[in-house]
Amino acid sequence: MLNILQEYISQCYITLMLLAGLSVILLANRKTKIEGTQFVWAIMGLVFVLTSCECLEYWCDTYNKPLWILYLKTALVYLIYPLISLLELYLVAQIKHKFLTAIPYAIYSVIVLINMFGVPIIYMFYPDHTFAGGYLRMLPTAVMLFYLVLLMFCSPQFIKSGNHSKSMIVIFMTFATILTTYFELEQIAVEHTDEIIAIDILVYYFYLAAIQHTKVQTELFKRELELEKSKQELQEYKMKLLVAQIQPHFIYNSLMALQSKSTDNPVVYEGIKSFGDYLRSNFMAITNNEVIPFEEELKCIKVYLKLERLNFDDKMKVEYDIEIDQFMLPALCIEPLVENAVRYGIGTYEQGGLVQIIVRDEPDYIEIEVKDDGSGGNKLTDAQKKRKSIGLENVRLRLKASGMGTLSLSQDETGTSAVVRLKYLEDLE
Repeated sequence: MLNILQEYISQCYITLMLLAGLSVILLANRKTKIEGTQFVWAIMGLVFVLTSCECLEYWCDTYNKPLWILYLKTALVYLIYPLISLLELYLVAQIKHKFLTAIPYAIYSVIVLINMFGVPIIYMFYPDHTFAGGYLRMLPTAVMLFYLVLLMFCSPQFIKSGNHSKSMIVIFMTFATILTTYFELEQIAVEHTDEIIAIDILVYYFYLAAIQHTKVQTELFKRELELEKSKQELQEYKMKLLVAQIQPHFIYNSLMALQSKSTDNPVVYEGIKSFGDYLRSNFMAITNNEVIPFEEELKCIKVYLKLERLNFDDKMKVEYDIEIDQFMLPALCIEPLVENAVRYGIGTYEQGGLVQIIVRDEPDYIEIEVKDDGSGGNKLTDAQKKRKSIGLENVRLRLKASGMGTLSLSQDETGTSAVVRLKYLEDLE
């Protein structure tokens, strides 16, 4: 056995070292997930089996083992070489219908198996272990070259797509294997096919690793650009936020200055004060992404209606019918409905009208209704209708984003009714 092992190492040393080195590289890069690695492992395994077959033949000849061992060994060799070429094709080219390219190999495999059971189609052995070729002795080489030629035909496609590096590597792989096969047949350089296959796979794997490295570097660069862009956007947002904070303060301070100059006119004084309160409530509501107590929304509504009384005086009447006020709701989902009722409801009537705000505590929801007895939108201009629909759409978006409720609208000759139905917060949770 020691002699067999020594002979095995002597004949296959270079191939084994190449396989060992490639295995170390594959294991070191196992977390990188390089595309095609599974084919590389499969081809490496097949090359190792080929080296073992050489050892098996030496053992069989040295100790005069039965002929069926030689038939088995030769069948494995004849099956493995074309299979390696087929796997190299799958590794290099994007084959959509792999089963079609595998059909010739499947037919060839049947012939090899028939030969293994004593029908000398491709080869045969005499009792003294002498090898003789059959009338299809060139079939294994032909099948292997068939797949190598298919692989070579992929090279122009790679050039056409601009992938010159891959094309050069494919040409090297196919040319090296075909040349080695020819030298083997002509007895110019024998027993080097396994080594060439191992070198081919090593070269192509390094190409795959380089491609993966380039992809990773490109992705990192892209993410760095996105991160830098995000930093710039964040900085711009902070500046806008700062400006947005400055603008309300400027408005409040300006209103307070005007208010201080209007002490001799109570109507103007109260109007400016109410307008300041209204702006403050709206600014706070706009920047609030969470739900607020209904009492805060109602406070904002009352401030707004107080301002509108300056225009309508006694022509605008307001009625509150509130059963419950201890609940939460998205900010600014009722106040816009009140604005629509005033501006586009009773605001289109010279005699004014009535705005009703009704809150009902229903078993499964809270119903908030804003009614007016105005025109129902019949006298609105196109621009007014557009502004009214924008307000309603904003309310719907706020309710949808929170998932808390719905808005429905009904209009007739007696006026308009907008109804918001809210889920209880504990039910929502």
